[in-house]
Amino acid sequence: MNMILLLLSLLSPYFSVSPQKETAAAAWLYPQSQVVQSLGHSVNVSSYIGSFNSLAGVSLYMPLEELLQVKGSPLAVTPDPWQGCREYHYADMSAGICEGAVLYVHVTPTEARQYGLYLNDQRIEPHRNNLVEILGTPDFVAEDGDVYMRGSTALKIYRNSQTGEWDGIDLFDGDSS
Repeated sequence: MNMILLLLSLLSPYFSVSPQKETAAAAWLYPQSQVVQSLGHSVNVSSYIGSFNSLAGVSLYMPLEELLQVKGSPLAVTPDPWQGCREYHYADMSAGICEGAVLYVHVTPTEARQYGLYLNDQRIEPHRNNLVEILGTPDFVAEDGDVYMRGSTALKIYRNSQTGEWDGIDLFDGDSS
């Protein structure tokens, strides 16, 4: 008996009476208003960043030639005392260049306030303390800041030890540090 009820319920749409079609004359007599159909679905847009591809428009291991094409001539080039390489300074960021490629990208709070701070072309604002929504909880909390890892790529947000305010942000290869 259950099988018969199941079969009838599956076939019931085929046995329903089709609605009567309105004639063209009746449609002409009662003008229809313009209706725009829209899809009413919600998209769960997450601002969480699951990988670190670029900071301030510059990606790790970008060749120097490409950096110069993207950012133009640097304002200054100075020696990097930590890596023994050269640091290319721009108005909105600095990039450490070793062996002809970007080894790290650094942005100061002043540069971020003036030009915006973009991680993977998405604007982030560390001063608003909304990084947990965007980056999650830090993978490591160091004495000078928070470290977030995505694979071997690391993002470090330096913090002032007295105020807790952010002092800078670096994108670098976590395996090379």
